[in-house]
Amino acid sequence: KRLPGHYTKFDVNTKSSLKAEILVILSQEPERTVRNGVVGVAATLAKAECGAGGTSWPELFQFIAAAAAAEAQQDRELAFWLLSEMTDTIGTHLKAQFQPICGLFQKALVSSEDPKVQKAAVKALGQLLSFLADEPEVEVFAGLIPGILQVASQMATDEEFISTVLDVLYDLAYSPSQAVGAHLVPMVHFSLECVKAQNMEMGVRDSAALVIATLAEAKPKSFGKEEALIAQVLEVLFSLIENSPDSAAGALFESNPAWRQDLEDGDDGDFDPDEMDSPTETSMAQGTLDMLACEIPKKYIFQPAVSRCVQRLSSPQANHRKAGIAGLGVIAEGCSEPLREYLHEVMPHVLNAARDTDAQVRECACFCLGQISEHCQPEVLAYSEQILPIVFGLLDDQTVAVQATSCYVLEMFCERLEPEAVRPLLDSLVKKLAGMLEATTKRSVQEMAVAALAATAVAAEEEFTPYVGGVATLMTKCMALTEERTPFEAEHSNVWVIWQSPSVAKLSDLTSKQRWSAACEGLTRDSTDLHEFAYAVFANLAKVMKEEFAPALPELVPHLVQVIGTDEGQLEPAEEAEKAGDFGALDDSDDEDEDGGNFVLHVRTALLEVKKGAITAVGEMAAHTGAAFCPHLEAVMQVLQKAASNWHPLIKSEVADAMPNLVIPSVSAYHSGEIQWTKGDLAGANPMSQHTSAIVSAVLTELIALMKDDDKTTVA
Repeated sequence: KRLPGHYTKFDVNTKSSLKAEILVILSQEPERTVRNGVVGVAATLAKAECGAGGTSWPELFQFIAAAAAAEAQQDRELAFWLLSEMTDTIGTHLKAQFQPICGLFQKALVSSEDPKVQKAAVKALGQLLSFLADEPEVEVFAGLIPGILQVASQMATDEEFISTVLDVLYDLAYSPSQAVGAHLVPMVHFSLECVKAQNMEMGVRDSAALVIATLAEAKPKSFGKEEALIAQVLEVLFSLIENSPDSAAGALFESNPAWRQDLEDGDDGDFDPDEMDSPTETSMAQGTLDMLACEIPKKYIFQPAVSRCVQRLSSPQANHRKAGIAGLGVIAEGCSEPLREYLHEVMPHVLNAARDTDAQVRECACFCLGQISEHCQPEVLAYSEQILPIVFGLLDDQTVAVQATSCYVLEMFCERLEPEAVRPLLDSLVKKLAGMLEATTKRSVQEMAVAALAATAVAAEEEFTPYVGGVATLMTKCMALTEERTPFEAEHSNVWVIWQSPSVAKLSDLTSKQRWSAACEGLTRDSTDLHEFAYAVFANLAKVMKEEFAPALPELVPHLVQVIGTDEGQLEPAEEAEKAGDFGALDDSDDEDEDGGNFVLHVRTALLEVKKGAITAVGEMAAHTGAAFCPHLEAVMQVLQKAASNWHPLIKSEVADAMPNLVIPSVSAYHSGEIQWTKGDLAGANPMSQHTSAIVSAVLTELIALMKDDDKTTVA
């Protein structure tokens, strides 16, 4: 790896002798492993020659051309090994040689060529296509894409080789070249055959599905116009869901730690935790279908997709009905606009599926109802009288997955309901969810029941008041933080949603101490999620308690200032970052300038949300605690001014929201809560005190600066 540094110090004769000797070894060395090592040396010298503006070593390229045309298979293979090792050099410095190099590849891709030579050529050509994917010169080699796919199809049992080809197709997906885009159909066909291959390793099949999804994202119109191609892809995806025994509502639980814990603690001795992190036929099919629905124009994708869903929902076979209702749930987000128009045709099928005799169909029906409830608002609210009783009955289902997904439906549906729509079922609904919360031992069901209860509380508003006492007691139990019972943060977030609902918030005497205690204890835990939720509680309590919240300010505001001022990212030397990674030992860079080494920025994204929550909390405290906040204005102003220049738009937007609230304490302290002024009086004295003027000036300065920001959300 230090060869380039030494090579530049050689005189011309020494360089020439070394290069000549390398070519002799390449042509005469019989041992394959030795030749491979010398190939790397030759590629390094070629890079040094081209990079230094030298002769570019024309003898090497003459050698490659001769080797590619040689009779011996190992010589032809050697030619493409060299080209493979020289990808960067060729792509950067030898563009004038692209046409003859393209000719070498073209001859190697013919069906009569030896498979070893074909594989070496495809690897070298693939690397060059990936390197040039965003460059105009990729068009020189784009015509060879069908040849690559033909060779790969003939070697379908070589999964490592197929993975290499799929990586190239992924890199080409976003290429702006029309010459590359012209091969969209064969690229999708090849990937689809890989997805279908039952004997192929699931990771390879998942990579093929990713290629299809990425092509749909990168070239949505071109993809959508291929009607026959859309039909073929959809049939394969629905077939995978039909024939897979996995839950088709699993997307709800894949990232849910409570669900994983329940499975690990359950009676299923065959459960393997690692399998939850591995792709399945169902997850692969649903992920691809979701991308197609979201990215391809609806005039191309909606009718083919929804017609296949409805067709399967009428099937006598349970696995077909499962695929139909699951597919409908998956496309509900991406095709929400046209789906709203067809709800009157679709909803009867969905409601029938919720009553199906098959548990997996009922589970997927709940998933579908939740998706439609979330993405087809407000049209879906017209079906509340049909949906709520059915979902209410599914809460008693014998299948845990159905219970959990029923709670998901209630959460999604009730969030947008008006109190009068919830009223008929409110009593039985609250009692049912509370009973589930106390009776079930499944943490995942408890978590989703709390989420559904939170949505119910928000929807019911004043109607929820009679249930506050019992629910507050139940929520206090849920919020208990002990070493033996580590909480799931998602459940805690929904507990706090309940405590912040209008009916509960009004009963501050009953719940404020409980909320305060739980929030404070959450800050003692090493969980950024709990910290974020705690700050939301503090913000809400400040709104509800107003001046009564003032005694907490001396302790709480300095803590929030410290959090807001914390760096959410840090620069680390690159070598230290490599040590932390799995592949640090593979670094072979020849960086001799150790004093001026590279640095890597590590961003703790979770801390961004915590900082955002802290800014929100301090803004609400300033807005509602009156003059008691004045002693903290200077420290808060300074830290928000710093945060206003943060690199992340999430933080800058929150600062823009919080800044104006800093004026309110000064107005409370120096103007008895209201500034007396006369409209149109420009000649009179400034009605603001010196303190208020200074605060207003500082706030306006920051807001005007933020209005010039590149992020439109921050400007808004």
